[in-house]
Amino acid sequence: MTKHIVITGATGVVGRRAVGELLAAGHRVAGVTRSARGARLLEGLGARAVEADVFDAAALAGAFAGADAVVNLLTHIPPADRMGAPGAWDENDRLRREASAVVARAAQEAGAERLVQESLAFVYADGGDAWLDEDARVDGRSTTSTALIAEANATERFAGDTVVLRFGYFIGPDSALTQADVENARRAGTSPSLGRRDAYRPTLWLDDAGTAVVAALRAPAGVYNVADEDPPTRAEIDAALAAAVGRDALRPAMDDVPAVLEPVARSQRITSRRLHEATAWAPRVRGGTDGWRLIVEERRAA
Repeated sequence: MTKHIVITGATGVVGRRAVGELLAAGHRVAGVTRSARGARLLEGLGARAVEADVFDAAALAGAFAGADAVVNLLTHIPPADRMGAPGAWDENDRLRREASAVVARAAQEAGAERLVQESLAFVYADGGDAWLDEDARVDGRSTTSTALIAEANATERFAGDTVVLRFGYFIGPDSALTQADVENARRAGTSPSLGRRDAYRPTLWLDDAGTAVVAALRAPAGVYNVADEDPPTRAEIDAALAAAVGRDALRPAMDDVPAVLEPVARSQRITSRRLHEATAWAPRVRGGTDGWRLIVEERRAA
């Protein structure tokens, strides 16, 4: 059945894919933006652009009018070389802490039936070799603490069905972080990940994130992990990236993990079985290993 979907964060790397996948599934899609460039991008994808400030509840309620579902994908991730800098995460934290609450209230006021909220798989405590499902212990610190706040805002301030998607680390050709990872590996021989080499890292091909948003429309309300079916270890990631860029091996980019990046250095062997069983969603690419080869091949072809 065709639904009317409104997306905040629709011009980001996940948002653009979600727009395309939702349109392909036959839904009517609108994206919230405040820039002419964003409007042109959305219209080029075939979606309708609506102008609103994501911190203005009244404006958002107007933007959400008539929506069956609202999808909040708002993030502002700093560049790789600034992640440890003071204040680098302030805008992202504000979007998760404040804008998520405004989005939830506005979706409620507009009468939407469903709210889909972006979150992170990195909120889980270090699990070692154990598989981590959605009931595993969370330990929100530093950059992940506001992701849990955004989850709470979505579930507590919206009375309809709420679906939280805990995404793994995105890998894709147009991701600025992925591009930095590839260039650092190629030029300096450095690894894109922190922590123990035998630790597991939840990764996700960006195109698969887009299909997960579509799946979220038919999933029962709740929290769902969205990551590679078989999360790779950091050693596997390094080996795959090294092979893709023509190096024998990669070395750690730093010896000590800054406190701000501690959550992404944990071992998190995430299972996405719950989403698969509820919706038949499954990743088509193992982003943490095969993704690097696809990206480098695409670059060479271009």
